[in-house]
Amino acid sequence: MEIRQLRALQAIADTGSFGEAALQLGVTQSALSHSIRRLEEELDETLLIRARPRVLPTSAGEEVLRSAQRIFEELMRLEARFDRSKKGPVTGSLRVAATAMSLTYVLGDYCETFMDRYPGIELTFTATETADQAVKRVLTGHADIAFGPLFEPHPQLTAVVICETEHVFVVRKGHPLAAQNDVSMKELLQYPIALFQVGSGTRQITDSVFDDGAGYPEIVTESNDAQFLKRMVSITNASALMAAYAVTDEFSQAKLHALRLKDHPLMVDVGIVHKTSVLMNSLELFKALCFEIRGPRKQQLTLANTVISQSA
Repeated sequence: MEIRQLRALQAIADTGSFGEAALQLGVTQSALSHSIRRLEEELDETLLIRARPRVLPTSAGEEVLRSAQRIFEELMRLEARFDRSKKGPVTGSLRVAATAMSLTYVLGDYCETFMDRYPGIELTFTATETADQAVKRVLTGHADIAFGPLFEPHPQLTAVVICETEHVFVVRKGHPLAAQNDVSMKELLQYPIALFQVGSGTRQITDSVFDDGAGYPEIVTESNDAQFLKRMVSITNASALMAAYAVTDEFSQAKLHALRLKDHPLMVDVGIVHKTSVLMNSLELFKALCFEIRGPRKQQLTLANTVISQSA
């Protein structure tokens, strides 16, 4: 058993695809398949269910992944320990690019834990208007990691899935649709909508929803300021699509109401990306921390685990 085989298994479990995992690791798909097949033969267990649309780990695969994660963490701790014994505290830098909303609601907790654990590593932050802009900063060398929704794999980037987030339509409590918890496309089209601007992850999700139908209803405003959009929703009959975690306070205070799209759950993977060709100790330590906090499987941020106050 080799570390590279365990990393290959982790990448496939994260992406749900041999092809995407091969892109992340910079190897051919056939080489990746051969590596996993050798690992399965060595353990005499089937580790992956080769299904469509996603490849899934078996119970044995999940057990190996749990052990692999502990191995990865121990390797990073060992490296950090000997770095400290030779040079003192772990030092370095890490440049993070993300939207203000991502930093506020998700990534900030990871960064805070990282800074507490590695005070010698300097984290610098760039708040971008959109998730696309954050990724572009990584591609141009102006940032080391970017955080946001993970849609299509990029040949130059490695992705680490942190969690899966549910997106819901929000309306004011007095909205005609606020008496229900699910909404159809036909019902959404009867009322105006407030949108995030083009290039944002949420706008990409919203576009995919309405591109499947008859186009958008009346658009009252477009902005990347989440607080402004929530305010517009609260004083008009407009709806807006938002990540459930971003409206926790408004739900708990009964200021806004959440609507799930009928027969079309909007679940999106989010996480960090970095250039595959870049090797940095601080980057590897951050990734190890993400896996440690996340656990062997990606977390789910849904309405079910968001503090909400919904009408019955």
